[in-house]
Amino acid sequence: MSSNLDAKKRSNLKRPDVGVRDKKLEVLNAQLKKVDTEVQAIRKQIDQHQLGSGAQDERSKLHQDLRDIIKVQSDLKSRRQTVHDKIRSLDSDIKRKDGQISAKIGTKSRYQSVDEIKSRIAEIDADVSSGQLSLVQEKLHVKEMQSLNKLIKDFQAVDPIKKSIDQDRASIASLKQELNEMNPREVSAKFEATQKKLNDVQSKNQVVYDKRQTLFAKRSALYKKRDEIYSQINQIRSDFDNEFQAFKGKLEKERLKREEDQKLSKLLEEKDTALGKLQEKLLHARQPAFTYEIGAIENVLVVLDPTYVKPKKQTLEALASTSEPKAEIKKVEADDLVPIVKEKEEFFAGGSKSKKNKKKQSSNSTKFSLEPTMIALLAELDVAVPLSKEEVPKTVEQLKAKHEELSSKQDEQTEKNISAAEKQIKDLELSFEKKEEQVKKELEEKRAAEKKEDD
Repeated sequence: MSSNLDAKKRSNLKRPDVGVRDKKLEVLNAQLKKVDTEVQAIRKQIDQHQLGSGAQDERSKLHQDLRDIIKVQSDLKSRRQTVHDKIRSLDSDIKRKDGQISAKIGTKSRYQSVDEIKSRIAEIDADVSSGQLSLVQEKLHVKEMQSLNKLIKDFQAVDPIKKSIDQDRASIASLKQELNEMNPREVSAKFEATQKKLNDVQSKNQVVYDKRQTLFAKRSALYKKRDEIYSQINQIRSDFDNEFQAFKGKLEKERLKREEDQKLSKLLEEKDTALGKLQEKLLHARQPAFTYEIGAIENVLVVLDPTYVKPKKQTLEALASTSEPKAEIKKVEADDLVPIVKEKEEFFAGGSKSKKNKKKQSSNSTKFSLEPTMIALLAELDVAVPLSKEEVPKTVEQLKAKHEELSSKQDEQTEKNISAAEKQIKDLELSFEKKEEQVKKELEEKRAAEKKEDD
């Protein structure tokens, strides 16, 4: 039944259809081929719309001229900047030197040269020499003359500075003249003229450029369309591969599940078989212990002791005794025993029935015989086999003692037998639970290992 269900379940798993995938790919491949054809046509048109070599050369020459002019402009600008930097530096020096002169002679001095000071000293000398000045006026003139003499010395000290200032101003004038000679307008005009020529050339070639740009745009659109088709193709293949991998995974999962079911089923069968035997053993263990031995003793006592009354057994005990397997009868050999003749006679050799047999019976009066089965039972019960009538009472006493001993231990031994059987059943169930867990663990490890290999 289980195998039929597994087969039905496997039949429900459908393998991904390669034909369906190929039909989809066939349509997309046709579209891809069409796009490739259009791309080739666009490329040919692009190759056909090329600029002439003369136009290309002229355009390249104009570009080079512009680069040269730009370089000249850059050099000129750099040179002019250098001149401006020098002029600014000289102006700064002149201002600094003027400051030094002002610090020496002051900014409020009314004399601008040594000659002016000497002329004033001469006037003072004339006034003093005339004798017409008062004493106070004369002292004032002397003091002014001393001041003017000191001022002459200061003027003489700053005279080199003034000469240096004059030289700096001459250098500035020379630099400004140089700036005027480096006129950037000529270079700018040349640049504009060259740029105009380049614009004219580019205007003539603009139609070609526009056409090429249009073709480039069409080609880009075709490339994009081709990429989309490739993406669809890859998606279809990827979906199919994923479906196929999922299909393989389900098959593998079912295979492992079947393997697990088979192992667990086999383990369950083994468990049921072993448990059946132990439950049968428990059934026998629940029967009173020594039932067979006690019954055998009672059967022998009935034979050996005519006064013995066999006790009545309960129904359960009777059923148990009938279900107890028969003990194997041991073969006992006794050379001094005589086989019993199958006639209806007394168990023991005894009194005669006729005079004819009296002599024969008296001759056999010393002989004592038992049935072989009786001898085997006594041997099995470990009771001495009587070899004569005189030994029978001893045997009877042993049998009764054996009967009493076994009867006293019957309940205790029965409980022990039941406990032992139940323990064996419990141990068996625990053992098979561990085996079942081990089987599941091994299969889980196998799944993990196979999954790792697939990854």
